[in-house]
Amino acid sequence: MKKILLLIIIFSLIGCVTHPRYRTGGYETRPEVRHLDGSPTTSENIKLGLVMQSYLGKPYKGKSKYEEGLDCSHFTRSVFKRYNRSTLPQTAALQYAGGKEIHFRHIRYGDLIFFKTDKKKVSHVGIYVGDRQFIHASTSRGVIVSHLDEKYWAKRYVGARRYLK
Repeated sequence: MKKILLLIIIFSLIGCVTHPRYRTGGYETRPEVRHLDGSPTTSENIKLGLVMQSYLGKPYKGKSKYEEGLDCSHFTRSVFKRYNRSTLPQTAALQYAGGKEIHFRHIRYGDLIFFKTDKKKVSHVGIYVGDRQFIHASTSRGVIVSHLDEKYWAKRYVGARRYLK
């Protein structure tokens, strides 16, 4: 009985041996972080956000005699050109025809989202910025952030396209 008790004490003490919390050595270089889904890195998203933010408040095309304005497709083209020098098609309809089609539940930051504001064809585009919001050039208020749940936009939403890798 004493031998069994002694063995139990020895094994329980072996389990209490301290192990270093932080190990030294290991990687000579930092491991590379890879995005398995091909999504942009945080720094790329920040860069895109800063480009988009620089347009906030800019007037719609023809609405200001002091500052050159832009329409929705010109806005998205300008943002992508400044962000990564990519060239988007000229109009919202042509931008909708290109890119990779994205289902609504897979929309991510930087995807283009499209609307039928004249009920016949795709006529408006914005850039998704997360939390069901998008930035776009509004005819009445210039470049603003709007919510997809607003009744006006929710009724007119037609789809999304991905141009960023």
